[in-house]
Amino acid sequence: MRSLPRTTLRLSALATALMAAQAATGMAFPGLYRDVGFALDAWRVNDPVTLFVATPIALASLALAWRGSLRALLVLLGAMQYAFYNYAFYLFGAALNAHFLLYVVAFVAAGAALIAGLVALDAAAIGRASSRLPARPLAGYMAFWAGVLGIAWVGQALGFAVGGVEPGLGAEAFRLIAALDLSLVVAPVALAAGWLWRRRAWGVILAVVLHVKGAVYALLLAIGSALGGPLAQGGGDGLLALWLAFVVGSFASLVVLLANLRPAGSGPAAP
Repeated sequence: MRSLPRTTLRLSALATALMAAQAATGMAFPGLYRDVGFALDAWRVNDPVTLFVATPIALASLALAWRGSLRALLVLLGAMQYAFYNYAFYLFGAALNAHFLLYVVAFVAAGAALIAGLVALDAAAIGRASSRLPARPLAGYMAFWAGVLGIAWVGQALGFAVGGVEPGLGAEAFRLIAALDLSLVVAPVALAAGWLWRRRAWGVILAVVLHVKGAVYALLLAIGSALGGPLAQGGGDGLLALWLAFVVGSFASLVVLLANLRPAGSGPAAP
């Protein structure tokens, strides 16, 4: 790996602190949210998962990355991808509230940390360190992941465009969620699957990053589905089973990826 700039870890620390502050205050002061219906229920599930799952992952991986762990750095970048994706929903989907500027800074800090961290990686060294990885089964799972989400969102979009069928979530919620999923989940997961199938180093890197985010967000969706709120619309128990399958699939894939990543002298430079 190339020498890791302190900027990456500082931006990650900032984004993590903002995640914790936003989620904690959102839970402590539920009246802060001015949304109703689907959006309000989504924030009430999102905040606890961000505070009690995503934030500890970010903190632990940040501490280990400071000490030179490449695996921890990749997990940290996955936590930043979660934050970037997550705060896109708040920034572009929440009714204007007192947290607006916090959403902006968290979104920008997480995105900048993710980009800076990816640029700092030595992809060739990571490719050599993961030479024994069972890449094709992992790539197959990622292709399935991208395919399920892609077909679901594209199918509903085509149903509306061709037949005027309103999406089950409603037009505005569908527009936001489908736009972010197709651009920030389906496309990168499909790209990573293709690269991983061909055993390219960037496939390994993106797979780790995406599985961290995927496992946490699938857990969030599973909780929302189990609670029976609007997040369960259109599938009920069927969607709960799907989200749980994605939690298990992404977590298992992440364990295999990290276990087969054996870097030799490729950790970040001393700060």
